[in-house]
Amino acid sequence: MPRSIAPIPPGALDLTGPAALARRRLQRTALDLLEQRGHQELLPPTFEYEEVFLRAGGPGVADRLLRFTDRDGRILALRYDFTASLARVAATTLRGAPMPLRLSYSGKVFRQEPDRGGRPRETLQAGAELLGQADLGADVEIVRLTLELARQLGLRDFQLNLGHVGVLAPGLSALEPADRAEVRRWIDRKDRGSLTRGLAGRPAEAARLAGLAFVIGRRPALDAALAAATPAARPGLEHLCRLDDALVPAERAHVVYDLGEVRGLEYYTGIQFELYTAGAGRAAGAGGRYDDLMGRFGAPMPAVGVSLDLDTIAEAGAA
Repeated sequence: MPRSIAPIPPGALDLTGPAALARRRLQRTALDLLEQRGHQELLPPTFEYEEVFLRAGGPGVADRLLRFTDRDGRILALRYDFTASLARVAATTLRGAPMPLRLSYSGKVFRQEPDRGGRPRETLQAGAELLGQADLGADVEIVRLTLELARQLGLRDFQLNLGHVGVLAPGLSALEPADRAEVRRWIDRKDRGSLTRGLAGRPAEAARLAGLAFVIGRRPALDAALAAATPAARPGLEHLCRLDDALVPAERAHVVYDLGEVRGLEYYTGIQFELYTAGAGRAAGAGGRYDDLMGRFGAPMPAVGVSLDLDTIAEAGAA
């Protein structure tokens, strides 16, 4: 039996015909809307020195970079995400540009998946960043933009799960550092039994995680959580309430508040969210506020953004 002359690595895909056309249409629609909203498109390189992605994402990113070495012996990495590259460009080429700065992008990102698990190793994304604006208005603008992108990309049955890292942060900080990772795993898995047992006898602020982590719902759930919140957890909840006040009913209908979202705690500094749509087995997008990132590139400034997974949206049937 002759060996195939054209194998492709696991996690890579050949996209032809309707599959390719659907992605190109989604890409055009997203970029057109972002241009209309004043976002300047950037085309960063497909590969960078690995330091760019490590500086942005920290050690947790190291095992997921696809690396190679150039003739000078420098270690390069395929684009892990766009935000790191945009932060580098904003801190160098665009340093001194009038603020706020609105940027957009679209293209492939590449990630090593150690267990593969059926997940792709290259993904087509489109997204937007708003740099230099720290107020509630910037958060509202990005949430509103995400909802409008979802609608214009053809999604009809979609939901934005929105949380704030400030709600769980006081409880996690009350734990010993060695215990935080395990507690976060229980929260991420919605394992109420292990969480309740594991937090028994812990400081009061930590013990409250067993309740806060399971608050999922619309405005009434948020109001109930705020009424029972400790002073340390109140600012994050109050921010979510003000954001909810700013949305119109048609936008609010797609927003669910999920206070147990912990996957972005090391990266995000304020709101964080994931976009879900019917027919997709994973999130179709994610975003939030990451005010600490730009400082890692020498230009501290507030930032908030969103990234959409166009492959997932295409597979869900949108076009």
